[in-house]
Amino acid sequence: MDEQQNTPKRPVNPRRRQRSKMQVFKEAYLPVLIAGVALLLIFIFIIGSIVRGVQRGKIAKEKSLADSIAQQEAFEQQTAEAEAIVAQATDMISHFDYHGALALIDNFSGNVEDFPTLSQMYEECTQAKEGLVLWNDPSQVLHLSLQILIADPARAYVNEIYSTSYRQNFITTTEFTKILQQLYENGYILVSLKEITTESGATEFYLPKGKKPLILTETNINYYTYMVDGDGDKFPDKDGSGFASKLVLDAEGNILCEMIDANGQAVTGNYDMVPILEAFVKEHPDFSYKGAKAILATSGYDGIFGYRTSPASQEYFGTAFHDQEVVEAEKIVQALRDAGYEFACYTYENEPYGDYSAAQIADEMGKWENEITPILGVTDIFVFSRNSDIAPSNTAYSGDKFETLQSYGYKYYIGFCEDGQPWYSSYNTYIRQGRILLTGNNLINNPQWFNGIFDPSTVLDAARQSVTES
Repeated sequence: MDEQQNTPKRPVNPRRRQRSKMQVFKEAYLPVLIAGVALLLIFIFIIGSIVRGVQRGKIAKEKSLADSIAQQEAFEQQTAEAEAIVAQATDMISHFDYHGALALIDNFSGNVEDFPTLSQMYEECTQAKEGLVLWNDPSQVLHLSLQILIADPARAYVNEIYSTSYRQNFITTTEFTKILQQLYENGYILVSLKEITTESGATEFYLPKGKKPLILTETNINYYTYMVDGDGDKFPDKDGSGFASKLVLDAEGNILCEMIDANGQAVTGNYDMVPILEAFVKEHPDFSYKGAKAILATSGYDGIFGYRTSPASQEYFGTAFHDQEVVEAEKIVQALRDAGYEFACYTYENEPYGDYSAAQIADEMGKWENEITPILGVTDIFVFSRNSDIAPSNTAYSGDKFETLQSYGYKYYIGFCEDGQPWYSSYNTYIRQGRILLTGNNLINNPQWFNGIFDPSTVLDAARQSVTES
């Protein structure tokens, strides 16, 4: 038999077989696997790059959109701000307050050059400012003063008790309206007392060439009961003396007067200085420097501005009536303040302090502080009533009367001009100034006082008859 068939086979080494398989794997499959992984990684990288690119693009687009929206919102806000500045500055310019308008534009949050209207306004204000004339001498400032106006002379001039006083010491709404027109035509412009002077002296202010400063004061804006009540029930009626009975506000917030006419009807209109002046300045804004109007000097014993706020009224009418009067008076005070009026004390009882003692003055000031200050607010302007004062004009104050008034915070003291000549004097802590009284007597018997200011002969009311002061 063949011997080879009976020879056993050599067993295969397992390790060798494993190495062989590994060799085959390395040579045949590993490169393919590595390539596949590489391709997968490359694919993942490419996809990631694309995704990140898309995300960056989206973020950039969103940021660009957000920036664009923010820029648009900022522009819209600046546009609204610019429009508000233009409106406010336009009003300032109409009252010759070029310095104020320029300061307003300087505070604009954006670039002025990006807003043509604002830029042009700035240039025009700068040029107009150069044409203003410097004023720094308050002694050259005209100060005219009047009491509340007679709205219905037909009733005032026949009053059995006060007709002579009304003719001599008051003027009518018609006369005042004519005086205003002539003041305007003659170049006068209303200024604020505190704009032209401080308690320690003069300040600088600028007016257009040809304009002359004027301070206007109205006294006794109380509409006293005795002037408006003819039948003694303490309410205004048709038998009153032809004066307005109170200041009121209409639905739009305009300041008017209420009056009971000769038929007993309550009517509203321009029946005293304030509404007449408001209407005039609205038509002629260049009659008011920086929006100045007038000084309103009231007493206190019969309330203020026609509202019965005194303790006597509270006792007579009751607390509910009194409290409502206070509320209404406060509304009028705020409206007047917003409109550019300044307030002054005209004593509490409308009495001559030249004849009063320091103790009497202190008593009056205490009443004023307790009753009027809570409604009117603190005022540092004092106007002497009944042609009185506590020292001759243009002299320094001294003594206990002055110390009493000064202790209540008064820094501006307004007297009167005996000869119609304006005067002014300043001291370390206060100033004094005289005012020319616009009265029926002075219009008729002292027309020379108003030379170059207005012509008294052309303003007299037809209802007036010539009278002399008794």
